[in-house]
Order: sequence, then C-alpha cells, then structure tokens
Amino acid sequence: MLKPDLEFLYIKGNQKFQDVAFQQPIRQHQPKVNAIKLKGFQQFVELINKQQEQQQQLKTCSQCTPQLLPTVISYPPRIEVQTRKASEMKLFVKKSFIDTPTESHSQERSKKDIRLIPQKQFSIKRAITSKNEDSNIIFEQNEFPILIALSNNLSVQPPDRAIYKAFVTKGNNGILIRQSLKQRPWWILIDQPSEDMNFYWTQLRKQAHYEQLQKQQLEMVAFSKMQKKQVNDKLKYKIEDSEYSIFSQSVSLKVHNHLECNFQVCNKKALFYNMKNYYISRNEDPFQFIPLTYHIQTGSNDPAYLEFEQYAQTQNVNLWIVKPGESSNRGNGIQVANSIQKVKSIISQSSNHHNGMKKTFIVQKYMEKPLLYNKRKFDIRCYILMTSINNKFKAYWYQEGYIRTSCKEFSLDDVEDKFTHLTNDAVQKKNQNYGKYETGNKVSFNEFQKYLQDNYNYNFSIIIDQLKKLSTDIVKATYQHLDPNLHFYTFELFGLDYMIDQDMKPWLIEVNTNPCLETCCPLLARLISHLIENTIRVAIDPMYPPPLNKKKHIQDQKNLFELIFSTTLITDTVTQPIIKEDDDEHDDVEDDN
Repeated sequence: MLKPDLEFLYIKGNQKFQDVAFQQPIRQHQPKVNAIKLKGFQQFVELINKQQEQQQQLKTCSQCTPQLLPTVISYPPRIEVQTRKASEMKLFVKKSFIDTPTESHSQERSKKDIRLIPQKQFSIKRAITSKNEDSNIIFEQNEFPILIALSNNLSVQPPDRAIYKAFVTKGNNGILIRQSLKQRPWWILIDQPSEDMNFYWTQLRKQAHYEQLQKQQLEMVAFSKMQKKQVNDKLKYKIEDSEYSIFSQSVSLKVHNHLECNFQVCNKKALFYNMKNYYISRNEDPFQFIPLTYHIQTGSNDPAYLEFEQYAQTQNVNLWIVKPGESSNRGNGIQVANSIQKVKSIISQSSNHHNGMKKTFIVQKYMEKPLLYNKRKFDIRCYILMTSINNKFKAYWYQEGYIRTSCKEFSLDDVEDKFTHLTNDAVQKKNQNYGKYETGNKVSFNEFQKYLQDNYNYNFSIIIDQLKKLSTDIVKATYQHLDPNLHFYTFELFGLDYMIDQDMKPWLIEVNTNPCLETCCPLLARLISHLIENTIRVAIDPMYPPPLNKKKHIQDQKNLFELIFSTTLITDTVTQPIIKEDDDEHDDVEDDN
C-alpha cells in the first residue's frame, strides 16, 4: 500500500465560512480526522467517479495492467480544523491513492508519475467543527509558554509592538535554529552580533556576553489557585511558592544559549570530579555509574598514575581507554591501550592545548563486554535541557534519542582500530562501510527496542528509566556550579552519551556542550528538527511572547521535554566542592559529532 499523503489547505474567512478562497498545500501534518461538509468540488467528484470506475474494472479484470489515475481527494474529505482567529482557519485534508493489486502480471507497480491536483482555487460553503478540539488546540497554541513561565514564577507580559533580534552563528546546522525563529514573525535574524540583540546562539560559550545579561527588579503578585492548578495539570509540576513576578521587559531581555561555567558538566575531568563527589556524598560508589577513572595531571609521577598502576597490576586489568582531560571532542586524542606500559607512554607526552594550558589525561577502565548491536559496538545519545530563569534552575529530559553504531564487528584483537572502538560520526564516516548496515549508522529507539525484544526478550524502557535517573544525577551533581552569578535568564541544551554492558547496565560516558545537530539521515532529520523546535518552545517562547500586534505562532508539535529536576523541589541539598579550573576558552568550535 502507498502511504496516504496529506495536504495542507489554508482558508481565509470567518467562522461562518462564507464563500471564500483556499489554496493548496505547503506541508504535511498527521490529522486527527474529523468530518467536514464541502460544496463546490465538482472536479473532485468527477475524478472520484473515475477512480471508482477504475477500481471496479480492476475487480472484474485482474489480468489487465492497471493505470494510476491522477491524485484525487476522497469525498467527503477527512480533515482537522484548527482555529487561529475568527478570520483564519487551517484544514488538513487526507488524500487517498489507488494501489496496484498484487495478482500475476501486475507485481511491479506502475512507475508513472502521480500528478498532483493543480494549484487552483475552490470555494467552501460550510464547515462543521468540534468545539472541544478547538479549545484543546487553543491551549496548545497560546497557553503552553505562559504556563512554562508561571512554573518559573513569572508572568511575562507581551509588548504592544516589538521585534526581537537574534544572531545565530554558522556551523553545526545553525540553519535549523534560524528556520524555527523564522516561523515566529516577531523575531528577525541579524548578520552579526550587536549590543541590542536579544538572543545569541553560538557553538561554544562566549564568556564576555554574560556581562550584558542584566538582573531584574520585579513586582510580586500572589498566585491564584487556578494558575497553580493549570501548571500542575498541564505540566505535571507543583508550584510550592505563593507569589510570582510580573515581567514586562522582553524587548530589552538578552540571553545566551550556554550556561555560565558549563565546563563543570561538559569537561571530562570536571564531570568526573563532580560525579565522584556527588555519589560519595550520598554514600554510593561512583564507579557503579561511571567507569573506573583516574585523572592524571603530571605524567608517570602523578599520584593518580601510581594509584592506577597499582590497581592494574594487582587486579590484572590491562584494557584501558585514555582521553584528553579537557578540550576534546569528535574522538580527537582518544586511544585504547592494552598494557600499563602503553598507558604510561601516552600520559607521559608533555604538551599544551591551543590556549596554553597543560594537557591532562583521563584514564578509564575499558568496557570489555559491551552490549552489541548486530555484533557491533554502539553508544546512546540522549539530550537534556537546563534552564536558569528567575533564580529557578530546571532540567528537562528529552524523550527521544538515537543509537550510534560502529562500522566493524567488535573485537579486542586490534585495540588501535578506531572504526571498531569509537562510535563518533567524525570517526565512522571515514570508513568505507559507513551507512552500509544502518542509514547514517543511526538506529532509532523504536528499532532498538525491537532488537532487544527479539534477541534478548528485554524491554528498552527499563534502560530508559535508568538513563533518566543517571541524567538527573548529572544535574544534581553540577547545578550548584552552573550559572554561579545567578543571571535572570539563561539556558543550554546538552548531549549525553551512554553505553550498556552485557548485563543491561547503563554507564555514563560524557556530556557535550555543543551536541551535534547535523542531519545525516532521515531519522536525525526528523528528530533534530523536533528537538530544536521543542527547545525554543520551552526555553525561548515563554520569555519572548509575540507582541500584541503580531499573529501568534501555531505550535504543531508535541512537547517531548519532561521535567526531571527543579531547585524548588530540592529538600536534601548537599554542597559540592567547586572545580575552579575553566579551560573552555579554546579554538575548537566543532560540534561533538
């Protein structure tokens, strides 16, 4: 069967649907399917009659080779009506195609091009809609950013007239961010940074920009029971505070897409220390969640190296992975070592980073028995969004992610073969088998669930819950060090990498400040575009409402961010030691691919 296409029809007129014009499609949408009565579609009716005659002929003459008719819309069409204003409506119309039967002499489908209905204008007399569906859609369009703001104890007042300015740097598919902003007519994109810009999106943190992020003096107002109930019902978030603030300065508000001191979570050595300190403060073994790790700063005389060497000798562990302690992504500088002597040779190299800082090394126990996907190594990419707004720090877990696979079957025979041991795209795409087994070497969560079910009779949702718990631990271990100057408004999207061993136990590998947004396959084309749109919906739209003189943006995507952390709900705060060294100002501006 051919999958039915969807047409987007834009109708102008009032709610009585007097004779008005509509134009044919601009994009796809999955309809909920309602009925509508239409008149004036004589051309459609004629085509449908031809379709029915053709179908009857196919039933009576199975030996004939069928010919595809021009595309027609089933009558009456199946549609979804979404109310924007009294003068604007949207209709989503589902088309139906004739399918080629599978009898003999007709196994191969006709390859004639299917002709779309010409872009002509037709008239509509009357439509029947569902008031309940309209009210639900109005909430999705208008109230979601309002409720997000209320969850941060803010009521953001829309300006009478304003245009917000955004600068988005090139690289790492910044076009997706620009496209999402272009759908919001109250935003304009500027060609270079300026002092009056509202939104500054860069691949790496620009420390100087934080000096421009102002603090606010706001008027306090008491929450109503209805406001709290709406937030609780729609966002599943219980507001404990009694008051919120009125904010009316969005026109002058500035935001950067990175949290100040984000190296505390995305720097390999800082993440190691923060996670270690967090688990120890809870009387838990950190190496039940992260691989056994040593941070070596001064070569073979470093106390951490001597501790590593003693452990490796006494436990007879000879397989280790050595990573740069800082300023590293895309698999650069990572090596697998199968002897103590090899590790010693790597960490004894004396050199500096581009910014003049001395290189240090993270030595981790290599996972010798990873869970494999069709005999090949893989890791899991997940996302969390952290926001710091009005002194309320929150973290949201994104419900979709993907699996990154290697090109070669897993083996410990050759530890220097990066195509076997490193799953980064920057490494794998250099192999001639890249994309041979999976498009773009990527697997969706749904496909991976099927693989686990078929091969291990195991439910991937169990692992997802563990990954969500680990991600929450990351936030708890680092949030006290992020945004230390308590700016009024800032946020950041992070990419998280995990691995799973043969016992179905997940392990945290690293966190990335500049997660790859490239779309090398259809899976990522859909996932990443939805991720960016959801990020803007949660982190940007609540603080930059459309001016009263602008049409409101229609949100046509489901929110996939789930709140997993909020400082307002923390009851057992434990002060974490501060990792003071910041090495994030370097020349490497590539994504974490």
